[in-house]
Formats: sequence, C-alpha cells, structure tokens
Amino acid sequence: MAIEILLPKIKFCGLTRTADVSAAIECGADAIGLNFYKPSPRYVSPEVACGLSLVAGKLVMRVGVVVNASPFAVDAVLAICPMDCVQLHGDEPPEWIDEASAIPSLNSVRFIKGVAWRDQAEDRKSVLAWTQKKHSRLLGLLVDAYDPVQRGGTGKTARWDLLFPRPIELRNTPILLAGGLKPENISEAMAIAKPDGVDIASGIESAPGIKDHAKMRAIAEIARQIFRERS
Repeated sequence: MAIEILLPKIKFCGLTRTADVSAAIECGADAIGLNFYKPSPRYVSPEVACGLSLVAGKLVMRVGVVVNASPFAVDAVLAICPMDCVQLHGDEPPEWIDEASAIPSLNSVRFIKGVAWRDQAEDRKSVLAWTQKKHSRLLGLLVDAYDPVQRGGTGKTARWDLLFPRPIELRNTPILLAGGLKPENISEAMAIAKPDGVDIASGIESAPGIKDHAKMRAIAEIARQIFRERS
C-alpha cells in the first residue's frame, strides 16, 4: 500500500542496515531517514542507501537528510537513491525549494526543514522565513535540539517547554519533534510539547548508526498509543 504524503508521526532516522529498515517497517514507523551528511556517524553513501531504499519500497516514507547541499547535489544523490522526501537540516533558506523546482526530477519530492527553537530572535526570523513562504511541498518543520557544531543525532534534548503553547511562528505548521528522544522520555516529551510527529535517532541505538530493535519497538508502541489517545 502506498504511503500518504503527510508529515510522518513516527520517523526513525540514521538507519544504516537493511535489518534496521525491516525492523522499522515491522514497528509501524511512518518514515525512515537516510543520512547523506558525510561528517555524521550515521552517514551512508548513495549506493548503500539505494539498497536500503529498495528494502523500504513504498511501505514507509523514505527521507534523505542533507546539510547545506545544493539542489543539484541533492538531485545527483536522488538519481542514485530514490527518496520520497528530502530533509534540509542545515542553514538552507526558503529559496532553496524555489531553486530545486527548476530541476524537473525534483518536482515530485516533498521537503521537511530542520530548525532549532530556543525562542530567540534568530530562531523566530529563520522559522518565519519558512512558514511565511508557504511552500506547497513543505510537509512541516523538524524541531531539533540546538548544537553550534553538530547537525542532529547529538542525543541532546530539545526544549519541549518552549513548544507548547505553540509559538506564533510555528502555528499552522506541523512540527516533528527531535532531539534526545528515547523510550524513557518520549511520553513526557509528547505530553509537554504536543508535536505532530516524533523523530528518533540516537535514542534507539546500541551504537551510532546501529539500531536496537527492542528500543525501536518500545518507543513506537508508546508514541502510537499517545497519538491514538489524541485522535
């Protein structure tokens, strides 16, 4: 069954092995993230990612994570490894999608924009630039913990308390909560921040890029139950 193109409720990110992709599908994840950012310990080459993408097929949304890559560089990756969505996790401006729209092969790709939220002026300015643009192919924003150097997967906890009540800059925009989520804190995080979806990388690992299937099952079960109770 083909996936519906919506912001995923449960996304497991930084997968590097076919067994972990299969486990994510069995856990009922809505999306998997494959990391194309070379400095990341969860990096996979486009060739390796292609094999993972084929395992996922259309059973889950396949999200390619990039950091400050040009639309042409992303197009070159997607020519090797099919993706349903691209997660822009760097300092990309909203005009990035306008530039990507000029490349025919990227016209059917959806996007998620990663941001940090500390309720500071620079955060508000960055988020407003994206939300006011109202790109039809932007599924939502991924709110991650702030780190001045690393780009995601740090294990740092985001400021849940700053996300509800939803800041005016983030209203009317679905948000995917990331940053230090694990089975032990997912209930508290969702109760406080009330996100539209959750993204987990380090919190379901035994080592960077190596997923722990028991943790995947546990966190997926908790998150699904909370989303069911909300609906």
